[in-house]
Amino acid sequence: MTDMTARHEPPDHPDKSRQLVERLSLVLIDMGFPPMPARVWAALMTSNQPSSTPGDLGEVLGVSAAAISGAVRYLLQVSLIERDAVPGSRRQHYRVSVDLWADAFVTKQSALYQVSEVAAEGIRVLGEGTRGGDRMADLRDFFDFMAAEMPRMLADWRATRV
Repeated sequence: MTDMTARHEPPDHPDKSRQLVERLSLVLIDMGFPPMPARVWAALMTSNQPSSTPGDLGEVLGVSAAAISGAVRYLLQVSLIERDAVPGSRRQHYRVSVDLWADAFVTKQSALYQVSEVAAEGIRVLGEGTRGGDRMADLRDFFDFMAAEMPRMLADWRATRV
């Protein structure tokens, strides 16, 4: 391990830290995350270090380098982690940022509009005033509301971080 990433857990509570990683990853899995990316992201979020190498993550999670590699690739693709340049190190380092989480929500905002569009089509196909049409209208209204409110909520959240 590198000096910079030698300790991933608070020294007084390594078991509690590991339990937290597993609990957080289970929540993410319930939200639809693949299991290994959820565990890697949780390990990065709970680390006391600014960044971690795949070897460090494998050691913390007790998994192979191949498992870490696939998880890191997924997390990079969905913009939940980023590469971190560590002077003097030849190894890849990765870090997570709360701002990346917010940015991922902004990136996914277009999906809110897509759900709304499909729901509007559902109203036309199923008929306004039918049970299916009413469910589609509720779905459309909810996603329209979320799409309209998301930019304001993120701006408010970012303003609290200054």
